[in-house]
Amino acid sequence: MERVLDVLREIRGGMEYFSRMRVLGVPVDWFFHLVFAAAIAWGASRLLPRRRVVMLAVALIAGKELFDVFAKTRVEYIRAPGADLALDVTAGLAGLALGCWLARRFPPRRRGERDREAAS
Repeated sequence: MERVLDVLREIRGGMEYFSRMRVLGVPVDWFFHLVFAAAIAWGASRLLPRRRVVMLAVALIAGKELFDVFAKTRVEYIRAPGADLALDVTAGLAGLALGCWLARRFPPRRRGERDREAAS
C-alpha cells in the first residue's frame, strides 16, 4: 500500500509541476490540453463518426479532470475545484473543436488518390 501511495505522490508532484509552469503568462498545461484534445479528436475522427468522437473526447476530458480533482487535493482537506478546472475543460473543448475542424478541413485520402497524384 505504501508503494501505491508513493507512486500517487510522484504523479501529483509532476502534475503540480506542470500546473505551475508558464510561458508568456499562459499555463503550459492549457497548451497540452488543447493540443492533445485536438490530436485525439482529429485521429479518432478518421475511425469514428463525429458524434462518437465528441462523446469520447468529452468523456476523456471529464475523466481527466475528475482525476485531477482528487489527485491534487489531500485526503484531509478536500476543497472545491477552482477556476483552473474550468479553464482546463475550456482548453480541452477548444482542442476538440479544433480537431473536428481539422478533420473536416483535411479529410483522409484514399489510397487510389495518392497513387494518382504521385503518377501525375
